Amino acid sequence: MNEPSYQFNKIEERLLIEFESKSEEKIIKKLIEFWLIDSEASLYNLALLDVLSDNTISDLNVSNNKDMPKVLATVFQSILYFFEKKPKAKISFQGNSAARNRLYQMAISKYLTQIEQKLEIFGFISNAIEKFETGKNYDRFLILLKY
Repeated sequence: MNEPSYQFNKIEERLLIEFESKSEEKIIKKLIEFWLIDSEASLYNLALLDVLSDNTISDLNVSNNKDMPKVLATVFQSILYFFEKKPKAKISFQGNSAARNRLYQMAISKYLTQIEQKLEIFGFISNAIEKFETGKNYDRFLILLKY
């Protein structure tokens, strides 16, 4: 992905990435968290989270900080970093709403050629998995490091 990304700090023991989303109006602390959901399959969930003003964490917040390409580029860079540490793992993720899923799907579609140079992307429709194709509406996504 050739978009600029934010610098991020890695918290190794928690598989947690933190960075700040910056605009002229505000700075939002964001977290990218990878947590193990199936040890046998080495399957991790990816969550993009906002740290709210009261220090609670939310994946429901709509920040509208006008920097979505940079935030998504940061997520992409964090995924590459994750796979440096855990090359045989798999990452699953989905939006917390149909609209957020569509946003992720559009971003994957836009950068698919670049992403597929390093990663394999799959989509789920109901419980059926298939290689990601643009123009399809997926319920969730799966990412593997390309060998």
